[in-house]
Amino acid sequence: MDERFVRDHGVTILTGNECLVKGGLEGRMSLFTGYPGSPVATVFETVQVSSEIFIQKGIVAQIANNEALSASRLHGARMAKIRAMTVFKSVGMHVASDALALGNLAEYHLPEGGALVVVGDDPWMDSTQTNSDSRFLSQHLQIPVLQPATFQELKDWVKIGFELSGGSDLYITYHVTTNQVDGGGTVEVHPNDYPSLNALNPTILDSKKIKKNDLVVLPPRTWQCEASLKGRYQRLWDLARQKNLDQILYHDPSRGRAPLGFVTAGLPYCYLEHALTELGLSKKVPILKLGIIYPADPASLIPFLKSVENVVVVEEKRPFLENQVIELVRDLVQSGELSSSPGIWGKKFPFDLLGFSHERGLSPSLVIQQLIPLFQEYQKRNMINIDTKSIESVVKRFDEVDRLPPFPVFSRTPTFCSGCPHRDTSTVFLEIKRDFSDPHYMKRHHACGPLDLIFHGDTGCYSMLIFPPNESLMHNYAGMGLGGGSGAGIDPFITNKQVLFVGDGTFFHSGMLAISDSIKNNQDITYFILDNKTTAMTGHQPHAGNDVDIVGQRTFSQNIESILRAMGSMKVSIVRINPADRARYRKLIEETILKDGVKIIIADKECGITYHRKKKAQQRQTIAHQGFLPLEKKINIAEEVCENCLECTRLTGCPGLTIKETDYGPKIQTDLFNCVDDTACTKGMVCPSFEKVIIQRKRPQKNPLDGLILDDLPSPPKCDFKNEWAAYVAGVGGQGAGVTSAILVRAGTVQGYRIQFNDKKGLSIRSGGVYSHILFMKDDKKRSPIIPNGGADLILGLDLLETLRACEPRFRFKIAHPQRTRIMVNTIKAPTVSMLMGENDYDVDEAVRVLKSYSLELLTLPLGDVCQKYMGTKRYKNVALLGMAYQHGLIPLSFENIQTGIKQTVPPEVFEDNVKAFQLGRCLVVEQKAFLDPIVPPTYEQILKEKEALLNRKSQKLGQAYQAMIHKSGINLTLDRETNYHVALRVYDLIQYEGVSLAEHYLNWIVKIAAHDSKTRHYRITQAVLRNLYKVMAIKDEVWVAHLLTSPEKINRDRERYKIDVLRGDRLKYIHYNRPQFTLFGKDIRWTMPTKNWMLHVMKRLKFLRRLLPGWHAKEKVFRDWYVTMMEAYLADLPHRRVRYEDWLKILRLPEKVTGYREIRYPKQDQVMAEAEGIRKSL
Repeated sequence: MDERFVRDHGVTILTGNECLVKGGLEGRMSLFTGYPGSPVATVFETVQVSSEIFIQKGIVAQIANNEALSASRLHGARMAKIRAMTVFKSVGMHVASDALALGNLAEYHLPEGGALVVVGDDPWMDSTQTNSDSRFLSQHLQIPVLQPATFQELKDWVKIGFELSGGSDLYITYHVTTNQVDGGGTVEVHPNDYPSLNALNPTILDSKKIKKNDLVVLPPRTWQCEASLKGRYQRLWDLARQKNLDQILYHDPSRGRAPLGFVTAGLPYCYLEHALTELGLSKKVPILKLGIIYPADPASLIPFLKSVENVVVVEEKRPFLENQVIELVRDLVQSGELSSSPGIWGKKFPFDLLGFSHERGLSPSLVIQQLIPLFQEYQKRNMINIDTKSIESVVKRFDEVDRLPPFPVFSRTPTFCSGCPHRDTSTVFLEIKRDFSDPHYMKRHHACGPLDLIFHGDTGCYSMLIFPPNESLMHNYAGMGLGGGSGAGIDPFITNKQVLFVGDGTFFHSGMLAISDSIKNNQDITYFILDNKTTAMTGHQPHAGNDVDIVGQRTFSQNIESILRAMGSMKVSIVRINPADRARYRKLIEETILKDGVKIIIADKECGITYHRKKKAQQRQTIAHQGFLPLEKKINIAEEVCENCLECTRLTGCPGLTIKETDYGPKIQTDLFNCVDDTACTKGMVCPSFEKVIIQRKRPQKNPLDGLILDDLPSPPKCDFKNEWAAYVAGVGGQGAGVTSAILVRAGTVQGYRIQFNDKKGLSIRSGGVYSHILFMKDDKKRSPIIPNGGADLILGLDLLETLRACEPRFRFKIAHPQRTRIMVNTIKAPTVSMLMGENDYDVDEAVRVLKSYSLELLTLPLGDVCQKYMGTKRYKNVALLGMAYQHGLIPLSFENIQTGIKQTVPPEVFEDNVKAFQLGRCLVVEQKAFLDPIVPPTYEQILKEKEALLNRKSQKLGQAYQAMIHKSGINLTLDRETNYHVALRVYDLIQYEGVSLAEHYLNWIVKIAAHDSKTRHYRITQAVLRNLYKVMAIKDEVWVAHLLTSPEKINRDRERYKIDVLRGDRLKYIHYNRPQFTLFGKDIRWTMPTKNWMLHVMKRLKFLRRLLPGWHAKEKVFRDWYVTMMEAYLADLPHRRVRYEDWLKILRLPEKVTGYREIRYPKQDQVMAEAEGIRKSL
């Protein structure tokens, strides 16, 4: 149990979602219900953490099947003296609106109870599909809206909301927004008030005493319920006045009417206070801070309107409060209570200035930017007397930030997690959609014409199908559980086959209704129920298909397949299959889609996150028992064999893949931290570079940290601040940005600071960009949890691109300032999906240069690699980065309090590892040179010596021939050392490929080309030829691939990568995912053949097959010969002075575009040959 939820006094740190739960516990809540959705999804996780309290005190916590059913629970609960809360996101309120409307109209006459409707709005629409504003929907339903502002209010007003609801006989919309509930801060807690009426102490309802006329809202009673609303609203206002929810702040009546005042509520109030603090105007301008924003209380508004000449309403999105103020002013003027109307502004400002935007949300910076011109105009016209120095200082700071150099920061779209079972479906469908559009494929396999599949969208993790590389698998989106309805609307008018993905959580929410509708109307559609055993998108909450509820109690598990069979008939095909069985799954999909009518396939595979959590827990148990893992299996990519064709990344978009720079250009490799070895990338069988490595150990590995002094470290420089200290954490979902934030805020709480913070969650945690704002405060000034422009003291960058996004002047936050901000950043790239697909990239050196211009001090380090080396994983780079910042004297926290923060944040079993990582970060500052091995690539001389030694193992003559060939050519005297290095490397490879003669042939060509190139042109054509001639000569046939997969260089690199110590008994075994193909008698024969190294050792000795099978890899040979003719044509043009260097450079570099194997490669060969012909015609 988390002790914060049972504390009865003092100050603690709570997130906004935790405030809701603690507020409910303090407010005598009997029933907690709702449906998970960002930004309020983690409130359900908080209930799970607090489940012991709920069970012990009989507080019922239930996730309803959908929002409407959760709202209906409030109606039932109000039949007794029960306080009930439902929680859902803004679009969930749409679903619940009918139940809410009826429940709000009903009168219960039980003031001890109450119904609170917590609605999470997302003004910035970072993780919400519509531009919903729940204030307007509440107004439409005539439900009062209570809008807390500070985190203290967010907790305390839950109890007040219950009291208002019970006393007024109205539901209360408790309106919260993303930056509140995903944020948090220090709050004062009070004793929990547990309900006497609870599940452990139920009561008996006397049906005779139920006032049906008040509870059953049906005509003709409906109008009577409506007529009672006026009186109920008055009771609401009376109660709100007693609670002092509406407050007039900073108004001095003795000074008469103020020229300007603000009306605001909720988080915009905090933004306004933050802005005025930054501008030096804190407590100098009157503010009416409302608690009840609908219906706004005239008794609060009228005195304020009489006390100011102009009112500016500060609110997000459309004018809601502003419209109410305008309407009230009109009535007051018409009645004569106001002799003249004050100016009412908000979306428009006086003096023809721009007001607050109707679109998206607000922030302190946006409020500042809008208010500065307004205050300047007032000052210019002598309408207000303010000190302009602070304003001028902020203007200067904002201008300096806006003038910082730009950097081409591209988007980081979310994607399926590593190991996600939905990737098994998406990769198959990308292939099927392509093949179904191919007339030859369809005629050969299905005896029909091509088909263009239509995919209807729905809500869940699979909503990410709209992002690369899966955009072709989602053509529309109508909302949760409604994709089938979209299909029904178009089905009678098209002949396309239709497909819809529905998650198991969505199935129970509303998806089953769509399926029933499709069956009834004989729709031609195939439903894919993606049954991953959890409501994964919002944080793995249980649903009706699970056998436990939100607090871990056993419940009945409903079987999707049984429900579907009860819905349909024998004509409805229903098949359950594991999508990991790629061949069977694809065959089933193709056969099923082509049938008519409703078809259903249940893709049965557990969520990758929950599965691998269990797997890691088992591994920890093994390590605890044995001290090491005796057996591990990993997916590896042989970089020598990889062609960088990007088919695997374009098919999967998997974050478990990364990009590695090699002597042969960029290659794809598995990321040891992100890859979960689920083999999804191997199933496309696009190339033979994928392999399974089996790691066997007999004893624990040597600990790289042994011998390092992690405890006796010098104290860091003291870090302190005057009023506030602001930090920002930038990273990618899964890198631990949220953990870093949690450690800092918990440590800061223990240190005694007032704290506010904001973490980005929602859709972005799926490998998207994430961030945290953290503010430590000593003064009592009011601020928001968002750092204004140029206001960060420290940026901790777990990812370079996301750090740039936080600072770049064209983006939303631009929080860095070169005279204030210190930045510490990990320089190891975390590729975006578009980078993996070859569509975007950025230069690290250039990024660092630009980042340096944003900062007072920039510290960069390849921290991911350092942690991989010394901790065995990149997992702890976030805590190591924290240690570095602490040792540099950049964090105003004590070591003891940081340790406490770590202990309160991470699971107990990894606490010590996290502390070691923190100390490692400190060591990196104290003795950086001792940890960072300088990356010095081998020299030309070293590569000659190394390769000669390797050849000598086969034959002394080969080694001598290699050296003699290089020196005799004289190439080393012509070209620079780096170019010579690459020549020597490739000459060595070609000797291995087919012997000395082929290598000499290659080298002779390089000498010829270099002789006609020039140093002034940096030998660019020579550079192109040395790489591309090698590329076309060393055809990656089965013999050469077998050699590359078993070469000593490759084996040694794998041993280093997986920390194999042969002397300690470690062993490394391989299973290669091969699909060899041979051409016999003009016919291609291909089969899938998992191979082991001994088999490849045999294969690599069969070079004679190249001569025996002249048709084998014939197209590659044609391409090789074509390239030779291009070189000959280039040399032939030289005497006639017809050579245009740049054009020939383009031609001789064209093979760089040719990547992949066979079917992937051949179209590219044809394209570049045609492209070369076009260039030559223009010469």
